[in-house]
Amino acid sequence: MTAIRIAARCLPSTPIDGPHTADLPCFGSMSSTSSHAIGRSIFPNTRMVNQNWWITTLLVSSYKYCPPLTKDIECDVLIVGGGFSGISAAAEFLRKGLRVVLIEKNIVGGSSSGRSAGFLTPDSELELHQLVRRYGTAAAAEIWEAPCRGIERIVSTLKKHDIQCGLLQQDSLFLGLGAGGADAVDAERECRESVGFTDQRIYDESQLQQILGAQGYTAGIRYGGTYGVNPLLCLQGLKDLLIDNGMQVFESTEMDRLDDHTVHTHAGTVTAASIIIAVDKLPDSISSLADETFHAQTFLSVTEPLTDRELRILFPSGEQMQCWDSKLVYSYFRLTGDNRLLLGGGTPVTTFLKDAYNNPGVIRRVIKDFRSHFPQLDDVSFIQFWPGQIDVTRDLLPVIARPPGLEHVRFILGCVGIPWATFCGSFAARNVLGEADEDYRKYFNYFSNQRHFALPSGLGNIIGKPLLFSLANSWAKFYQVDTLRAPAEAAQKEF
Repeated sequence: MTAIRIAARCLPSTPIDGPHTADLPCFGSMSSTSSHAIGRSIFPNTRMVNQNWWITTLLVSSYKYCPPLTKDIECDVLIVGGGFSGISAAAEFLRKGLRVVLIEKNIVGGSSSGRSAGFLTPDSELELHQLVRRYGTAAAAEIWEAPCRGIERIVSTLKKHDIQCGLLQQDSLFLGLGAGGADAVDAERECRESVGFTDQRIYDESQLQQILGAQGYTAGIRYGGTYGVNPLLCLQGLKDLLIDNGMQVFESTEMDRLDDHTVHTHAGTVTAASIIIAVDKLPDSISSLADETFHAQTFLSVTEPLTDRELRILFPSGEQMQCWDSKLVYSYFRLTGDNRLLLGGGTPVTTFLKDAYNNPGVIRRVIKDFRSHFPQLDDVSFIQFWPGQIDVTRDLLPVIARPPGLEHVRFILGCVGIPWATFCGSFAARNVLGEADEDYRKYFNYFSNQRHFALPSGLGNIIGKPLLFSLANSWAKFYQVDTLRAPAEAAQKEF
């Protein structure tokens, strides 16, 4: 999740996957006096370790070892990329009994997917009221359905196979700041009602005090059907499940080049009838489609487990929620399965930087801002932080593309948010299998790289990709209005 209107969401925080082995021991909350017994006072300048917390949780977990590829092999389908798009696509092909191979340059979940905040919510770069402005009510509802199906796909699989990854049912709570934030909350309410949603609840400033121990928020809108998860343990658990069902996985195996039906790696090759490439930060040496993706950077931090007292301060009603505010570069937070506070955010400058920015100064400012809203949590200790860059497109919707002359290849690019990535992986795979005709007619206009973009990708060669992304991002979020193409036109084109 990035910090540029990529949201986070919320309901009662009941653990869905049973006793938690998904977070490090220290399970449950500590005594309400433990943090004060040693006279500790923690301030924003406390030194934090620069380390992805989700990697830390792997230390008490056991998953299958997948060595690098060191030979030439053949299969029916090759998946390049072990994030949620790649894993979701692989599951569709395995369901048909095909021989599936997956390669991943890191470990499965080791890149953007496994560095995210783990929000299972349809909100991402574009919120519902922005989609309604761009496409109209009917089309917005259609687009919104895609990530909702992604959430259902993930949650049902985790429950069915009892995959332990800190799955929590958590309602979403969008918090307005100032008069503009209250207007944004009201706009979201109107759009949810126009699309047909009925589960939303609206809170004014005083009513918010009953569910959130914060100050300074002027309004909020809450709705359910959303979850939180440890994304890295989730993907590692799904990896093991798919291996048990016949998939071959080679980790620490990066694609060097694509040559028709063969992908070359450092020490081997994979030749396949069909190839799905679902990677972030696609090199332009692999495909010119790299021009279609941009990087958005956010920062995450995590605390020690909260005490019972601190939990009551954060959520007075006892119902955990995933929360985010109305700033352009917004802050967001939720609790993990072992009651640690996960907090993220960024700045307008670092969001659009080309390379990862590892200085803790940005997240310290986010923590300071959080404490201004929750002064009673001033002594909570943040122990780790990490930056993350996710891929997005110029208009903030995913791209599914088939390169000219490569009918057997699909690229999945710029999926912001776990549910979007999960849906797109399934959709691309079913498109290859010839089983996605209805979804193809529905989503081609929105996800094809042939759709109209307000600013051409080539402009990045003149002004630079970070500036192009900043301009295109702001336009898509706040001003862009699209005219949908006729279904007949879409039927003549293919990914």
